[in-house]
Amino acid sequence: MKFKSLHKVLLLVAFFALSLSAYASEVTYDFTSSIPAGWTASAKPNGFETTGTSRGTQFTTSATLTLAGVKNVTKVVVTCSSNIDSGNSLGVSVGGTLWGNEDLKKEVDVEKTFTGASASGDLVLSITRTSKSVYIKKVVVYGDIEGGNDDDDKKEDDGGNDSQLDPNYTYSEPTVVVCSGALGSNSSYQFVSNNILVSASTGAQTETYFSCNAGNTISFTATKNIKAVVVNGYVKQSFSATASSGVISYVDAVNDAVEADPVLIVKDVDSKTLTITCNKQLRCYNVNFYFEENPDVKIDGESDNDDEGDDEEGDFTYEYESSLVTKMDITFDELNYVDYTEYMGYNLTDLYFVSDDYEMEMYVFAPSVSGTCVEPGTYEINSTYQEGTVQASPGGDAYSDYPTYLATDFEYDSESDAWYYNSSYYLVSGTLKVEKDPAGVKMTIDAKTYYGSTVHATFVGKAKTEDEDAISDVSLKSENTSVSKFMQNGKLLIKKDGKIFNAQGIEIK
Repeated sequence: MKFKSLHKVLLLVAFFALSLSAYASEVTYDFTSSIPAGWTASAKPNGFETTGTSRGTQFTTSATLTLAGVKNVTKVVVTCSSNIDSGNSLGVSVGGTLWGNEDLKKEVDVEKTFTGASASGDLVLSITRTSKSVYIKKVVVYGDIEGGNDDDDKKEDDGGNDSQLDPNYTYSEPTVVVCSGALGSNSSYQFVSNNILVSASTGAQTETYFSCNAGNTISFTATKNIKAVVVNGYVKQSFSATASSGVISYVDAVNDAVEADPVLIVKDVDSKTLTITCNKQLRCYNVNFYFEENPDVKIDGESDNDDEGDDEEGDFTYEYESSLVTKMDITFDELNYVDYTEYMGYNLTDLYFVSDDYEMEMYVFAPSVSGTCVEPGTYEINSTYQEGTVQASPGGDAYSDYPTYLATDFEYDSESDAWYYNSSYYLVSGTLKVEKDPAGVKMTIDAKTYYGSTVHATFVGKAKTEDEDAISDVSLKSENTSVSKFMQNGKLLIKKDGKIFNAQGIEIK
């Protein structure tokens, strides 16, 4: 009898375990590069950190994230990060019942676990932000949930979920993605066209286009590495965008909305997933995908940049830097900075260092702060254009050089009453270290240039901010003057009265 009783207990335990596996599924939502399908956000993310620490979706304001209509949820685990030790917090509620609120410390990828009695309704993550940033990377929900992207289904190398795709599909050259036929607006969506998964954090679907809303992302996933993406579509005025990989170019929409074929191109993607982050709306009528090689297409008016040494504007080259390797130890005695975030649609602060013999211009992808220009920390110099990095110089052209570069060997021209420099050094790797200092800020730059010269430079003192006046020779004060700024091919340009100037105020012919 004892054996039979024990056998019955074991059967009950087995049945209970089976019941749990059937009714308490675990679903993972990946916030690394976009707001996952099914979720809505009350505030626009400031961006998506997909490289470096890869902390995911960044919020610089308080916000709520909602997953509607969950059932029988018993546990929620959130992977998150915060940039301050106190003041920011994260709360979770299910079906209107608060399960808890956790203070966030200055930690990266910490797991916060919230549990409660089985509940149904809307799952809401409440982000309370008082300073700096809060990041959401992953949310794991235990309950009767559809969707998500379980860890086992993620792509091996690039992130994302290609489980809806046929791994044996043969892509044509190009493979064309068109509208799915679904209708909707101001919501997240997914669809598959010719074995390409299209996923937008927030956008619209119509009979003629699918779109990505301002401040959101649109992702394309295939089962083999994408080489290039060409969009036939439309962008709103002042459009700009960044790509998770590859080299992105798009039409100049500074003065008005633009409809074009192509309106946006990303080459050298070399990844199964491409995520495009847009500051303004992007509409896609159709999108061509190339897998073997970059197509011979370009944005209308875009220069070919293949021939180094060509002196036409837009053809970047490093030929203006001396190939003679030298070691430079510099103490700057003046620092000016301008925050271009408002104009760019993403965080960008321009630093300009000055000494008797050298001047340096540097782009930092971070918002400006009082006292130290940007938040204290160490910023890597690279070509990723990601938040928290310094832009490596793409080189120069016949008119000027593009950050981050060092200028020296100055001479005065009495005829034009202006100073010019004869030698350039293009910083392509290294670090910028920012520290608080009793005098204001201490900045230390340790970098290498394109031809291998080394730069060690410091500044200690009070930095000055000059807003619009920092753009020399371009007056922005007239109320009747039409002025706008935009980033193109890694450089800041200013459009004024129909003319294009670089950040130094030199007109681009």
